[in-house]
Amino acid sequence: MSPTQERTESEDEPERGDAGRRTVLLDNILPYLINRLAFRMSRRLNRDLRAYGLGISDWRVLAVLDSARAVTINDLADYAMIEQSTLSRLVMRMEQQALVRRERGGPDGRVVTVSMTDEGRRAYEKVRAMSLAHAERVVMGFSDSEKADLKKAVRRMTRNLEAYDVADDGSQGGPARIVPRRR
Repeated sequence: MSPTQERTESEDEPERGDAGRRTVLLDNILPYLINRLAFRMSRRLNRDLRAYGLGISDWRVLAVLDSARAVTINDLADYAMIEQSTLSRLVMRMEQQALVRRERGGPDGRVVTVSMTDEGRRAYEKVRAMSLAHAERVVMGFSDSEKADLKKAVRRMTRNLEAYDVADDGSQGGPARIVPRRR
């Protein structure tokens, strides 16, 4: 089995490749597995969003704006997980499509906020249920308690990522250790 093929083994069984060889190291690294899952989910959601003239990045922006009246471009970049330079171009395009509105504010006019237009809200409402179904598909068969535990674990991993760094001693292949992040 190649590293890119879908696995069908029971989650309780150790994964084995062709001829019983050990599986790829990445297949045992939790962040890699999470990223792989997110990549596959995004790819499938993006495919379905295209039927509505939206892409995954458009959807992320609209989903963030659905829960807020107006968001700064910095906060939008953070929540939508889009690099700020890419997001700026995306927001300009979405503004041309009348999905969002940009406004300058703050004491010096340098703060840019983004809000959803009525057209953007209509576009988002068309895909909202479908996007939620994509999210629900990956936890089919999970109990409510298992879903809550999984969310709790992912939030804890996120907090750990923010609280700790990896310190490398500088030598190739030398030991690395996890240390509290300097603030």
